[in-house]
Amino acid sequence: MNRLVLSSASFLLLFSLPAAAATLQAHRAYYDLEVKRLEAGNNISSVTGKLAYEITGSACDGYAINYRIANRIVYAEGGPQVIDSQMTSWESGDGLQLDITQKQYVDSKVNSESRIKVKKDSATAPAKGLITTTDSKEFELTPEAVFPTAYQAKLVDSAIKGVTRDISTIYEGSEEEKAMRAISFIGPKKLAEGLPDGAGDLTKMAAWPVSISYYAQDAQDDEQPLYQASFLMLENGISTDLVLDYGSYSLSGKLTKLELLKPDTCP
Repeated sequence: MNRLVLSSASFLLLFSLPAAAATLQAHRAYYDLEVKRLEAGNNISSVTGKLAYEITGSACDGYAINYRIANRIVYAEGGPQVIDSQMTSWESGDGLQLDITQKQYVDSKVNSESRIKVKKDSATAPAKGLITTTDSKEFELTPEAVFPTAYQAKLVDSAIKGVTRDISTIYEGSEEEKAMRAISFIGPKKLAEGLPDGAGDLTKMAAWPVSISYYAQDAQDDEQPLYQASFLMLENGISTDLVLDYGSYSLSGKLTKLELLKPDTCP
């Protein structure tokens, strides 16, 4: 996956949380993306894009995600290019299984596609995984590695409890068979903002500014993160005010449309 596009799996970390940990609002969210920062010497002249995200499901049946991000990138040398990344995933409510299907198109032609299936026998067991592209690759993750919804649940719980820093090992598919180390900072509670018109009672919800830096699992203390993300995390799992930072450039994402869906309930 091109680093300009926050990996589909990584993006799950901004939104997903199981109802067992907090009240989940099933929803569709639409964001406009634009350049926030470009460092001098970067070959990118401009970026504009759209992001669409949907989450449905429950802690009993698991959580289904549909995600699409399309960016039009204009390079200083080479002209424009459209990168369209699409992802569907399912994660079990107990955080023990993760299935991801990813496709990326460049100028409407398939550039890459993969299917990833990962499963743990228990919360303390290693995870066994299989990546299927043109070839198949088996891999194993350390027991402490958690999947995106389980990790986001931890962040929400931490925010509610007043915890301000978290370090976790996460697996979300962007680095193929490799997990990552995520260092998160949670800011002071505030009222939700950055919502589109018609958000109603959502504007009265508690929210926390969150920033996450993603590192290779074996990264040294002085290494730079692979990428960073920040956002305002509402207590029901909806996120606003996105910033996706790749070091030499960053993108901002404005929530322009929000559809609240009827949540699935456990029997």
